[in-house]
Amino acid sequence: MTVGPTPSLKESRYTLTVSRKPEFEEKHMPPNQPPGVLDGVRILELARWQAAPRGGMILRDMGAEVIKLEWSKSSDLRNAGPFVGEMSVQFAAYNRGKKSVTLNTRHPEGKELFFRLLEVSDVVLENFRPGTMEKMGFSYEKMCEVNPGIILASVSGFGQYGPYRDRQCFDPIIQAMSGIGHQTGRGFDQPVMAEGPIMDRTAALHATIGILGALRHRDRTGEGQWLEVAMLDAGITLEEVALAMCHDTGTNDFTRAGSFIKCKDGYVSTGAARAGMWERMLKVMGYDDLSTDPEFAAPMFATDKTEIRMELLQLWCEERPVKEVEASLVAADIPVGPALSIPEVLADKHLWEREVMMEEELPEGKKILVPGPTIIKFSKTPTTAGPTPQCGEHNQEIYGGVLGMDQEEMSRLVAEGVIT
Repeated sequence: MTVGPTPSLKESRYTLTVSRKPEFEEKHMPPNQPPGVLDGVRILELARWQAAPRGGMILRDMGAEVIKLEWSKSSDLRNAGPFVGEMSVQFAAYNRGKKSVTLNTRHPEGKELFFRLLEVSDVVLENFRPGTMEKMGFSYEKMCEVNPGIILASVSGFGQYGPYRDRQCFDPIIQAMSGIGHQTGRGFDQPVMAEGPIMDRTAALHATIGILGALRHRDRTGEGQWLEVAMLDAGITLEEVALAMCHDTGTNDFTRAGSFIKCKDGYVSTGAARAGMWERMLKVMGYDDLSTDPEFAAPMFATDKTEIRMELLQLWCEERPVKEVEASLVAADIPVGPALSIPEVLADKHLWEREVMMEEELPEGKKILVPGPTIIKFSKTPTTAGPTPQCGEHNQEIYGGVLGMDQEEMSRLVAEGVIT
């Protein structure tokens, strides 16, 4: 399959160039670019892997300065494949646009540097196991002594309290324990795992929402606070209706109405759930007589004829290619979409028009596909997407520019293993 031209970060009307030369960024920055909605907010990110870093990237796209504190390449996704050139695809997907600063937080002077950065920051975002921040000497209470208005956002697998608090956790564990794996796989008589890190993303989005709420509260009151998000809590929210029905009936009979329907050359999904949709669907399929029958034309979950009309739809789709099914239902204003493979998604013009994914040119000349600006589109404060930082790339900018260190002091800290 041939994929058409793809917009680069440099070409986008929403984004900055990926060049690391300030004069180049200035030249290609859109004229009269307004500040982002979070302009002036500084976030210290001690987060690793995916659950919290994805949230940090969204906040950065909205204008916040996100300083990622790194201590070694092996402690995060920089050394985790797959790779494009020397760049980890996973690291780029969750960290592009941030500023990377190296800091050994186990060193006494490293702890002092952390608190100096804390003094001039608004938010700390972390996703260690509960209790780790306290062991490092960075408890919320200690942070408040340095910066009373600080907001601490903690993401963990099972939360800061509860019977599973101290367990290690990754996305697949939550897919298992939230019930979504079992619900998804019911038609296969075994749990089925989603290919993407949906639990990491769900937790990251909730953390992002929490940070925005905490910033708003501080704007009104001057108070910072500690907020926490558990991946399991976030995962369970994806099965709220099934849980409620099980609680009410004592059974596990509830299933979503959506399904993939086989066509001649692929699959589609449709969601004809509202009044009038099944009436139009039956007419498209040639069942004009049934379209006037209240039982057959009723909304989803409101009739005993659901299984029969779904069988009619499946038989109709099996005789037609995906394109014909899609075109017929779209013309009748019925929700429908083809089940696309990853190559087909990559070739979809909607993805490029909306800048959901974009190309970033790496230092060695290769191009890597990264997420575009956050999917939230502001009319007056456009989001931006910056380049993926090299490890420690912004040491001079942050330590020298923000904290006012001279070169001699920075060289001493390098020699003593405080920064690299």
